[in-house]
Amino acid sequence: MYCQNCGSEIDQNAMVCPYCGQVNSSSDIIRKKDIKIEEMEQKIAKLEEIVKEGSRSTTKKAGIKIFQPWIFIFPIVFLILFFTLFIILVTIR
Repeated sequence: MYCQNCGSEIDQNAMVCPYCGQVNSSSDIIRKKDIKIEEMEQKIAKLEEIVKEGSRSTTKKAGIKIFQPWIFIFPIVFLILFFTLFIILVTIR
């Protein structure tokens, strides 16, 4: 990167040009971007924690402890209806 004032080649992260003493405005921009990136990473980490906590609570609620009778009743009713219709169709012929 080059100094905007004197044109000398300087380090991109340098705050001040070592040759002319001009303040490097791009280093301020880079620092601001770094700060914003760190803030975003912290927000993402917080959101990930919230999602993990939410998934833990939903798995506890949706556990096997809750008895759902329709899981057993539905296949039995289906089989009864199937064989009833089968018997009716066989007797009609």
